Amino acid sequence: MSTPAKSKKKLDIFNLFYSGAAVVILIGVIAKLLEWPAQDLLITLGLSIEAVVFGVSAIKFVDVAKETEVATEATLIKVADGLGSIKEAVGNDYSNTYVNIQTGAEGLNGPVDYKKLTVNKPGFSDGSSNGDNITIKINPPTESNALIASNASNSNIFTPPTHSLSQLENLDILSLAKDLFYQPEWNRFFDEEYLMLSDIFKRVFDKKIPTKEALAVLGQFPIKLPVPSIADIVLDKPHVLSLEEIELLYTAFDIIKVTNLFDYFVFEEKDGECIIRNKKAKELVIFGGEDDLILAHCKIFYGKEIVVTPNVPCIKNSVKLKDQLLIDHLIQKLNIKNEEEFISLVQILHSKDDNTKSKLFSKFKKVVYDLQTEAGYVYLKTLVQLSVSFNDAALGNDLFKNVVEFQIDERSSIVLDDIVNHYAETIYFGPKNEYSVVLNEIFINGELNNVNYINATIDKLNNDNIASKSKLLEVFNLKEQDSKSEIFKKLNYHLAKNNTAPTGSQLAFILLFKQYN
Repeated sequence: MSTPAKSKKKLDIFNLFYSGAAVVILIGVIAKLLEWPAQDLLITLGLSIEAVVFGVSAIKFVDVAKETEVATEATLIKVADGLGSIKEAVGNDYSNTYVNIQTGAEGLNGPVDYKKLTVNKPGFSDGSSNGDNITIKINPPTESNALIASNASNSNIFTPPTHSLSQLENLDILSLAKDLFYQPEWNRFFDEEYLMLSDIFKRVFDKKIPTKEALAVLGQFPIKLPVPSIADIVLDKPHVLSLEEIELLYTAFDIIKVTNLFDYFVFEEKDGECIIRNKKAKELVIFGGEDDLILAHCKIFYGKEIVVTPNVPCIKNSVKLKDQLLIDHLIQKLNIKNEEEFISLVQILHSKDDNTKSKLFSKFKKVVYDLQTEAGYVYLKTLVQLSVSFNDAALGNDLFKNVVEFQIDERSSIVLDDIVNHYAETIYFGPKNEYSVVLNEIFINGELNNVNYINATIDKLNNDNIASKSKLLEVFNLKEQDSKSEIFKKLNYHLAKNNTAPTGSQLAFILLFKQYN
């Protein structure tokens, strides 16, 4: 047996100074405690040595690891061009002889003349790169690589797979170009779906995706292929797609977490066919599975602005303008001067909640109905229909009362607060009705006649089948006669509206009301 070699020992200078200075400092501390004459000298000496040691040790060199280069698209194109030239240098028959493009190791079935594998593009020197041209060299194998290759056939030892020229060609990666759309996560598709997806990308986007066999190898390939985004593809023209193809294409984008598909493209039905095209500026996309009334409304009044997708359920997830957001958008965009659009929107809102209906009322300051010319009748009857549809009838009635106004003649108009709904001519007070006030003496400006205008309007609405008579009386707040309390409020309202002081009869009514109510 051979005697093991003796190891050599070397003095650690830094450790000597570290420890020695610490000893001097400790002795100086002891001297300080015991008040030796040299106490200050020892402490100063020890700290000075430590300062020098720390200053020297601050200078340190470390190994910097080389960063892994991720190939850009331009680099991959250059590599592909080089690989094509290598193929020509080796010859057409390379099924039994291959070269590892990373190590230069030759295959098992024959030697390769590596000098012939040095490929230079015309006009450039060996090993240089300029502009769009590139020179690729494949060096001869090292001894270790040659040894692995020679022992491979005689050993069961696992050797890592090599990325050979023939392998790249068989995977159809040899001719990398700008038309490649590589997405490793698409390997979850079934073979039939993947083939259909490949056909869609080539036909629609003029993009080539690697074969499914290639995805597994490319995931472990030393040169990292760039993963493109949806912004890297564009359509040259609209293309026809079946519903099945639309669903598959959407699923493919969903797998790679594309949430802004409709920022770039739109799906729509045109002339009985489903097409995909580039999205135009300011276009809005809505889902084709919305309610029929909503779809019809959008097509009629916003046909140039809103695009309706085919009714493919999975698409809805990527549509931003949908459901309540779409309804709010239509209310916001309403042109209140367009009677047809207004009527169409009210029909949509009939089935919505009261809060949504209230938003439409907020679009109006006043809706004026002229009793003589009947101008504004369309808006009046449509708002009556909407008020009747409220689940909270009181809310609907209040919203209606706040926006409607009736033009009696050229100089005067009234609102529902001006209506006095009391059919008796006299109001009585006291335990035995011993006190009385005549209404004509309280309302002296013709306010008692206003109810006749409203009753005529109610009769017209009822004849047009807008709502039942009882519903109409409820909307116009005429279902019951005004109580003394309501008459008191309306008297004060008219006094404030006309800015007048109360007359004797009006003052008597006020005093009697306060006394007996």
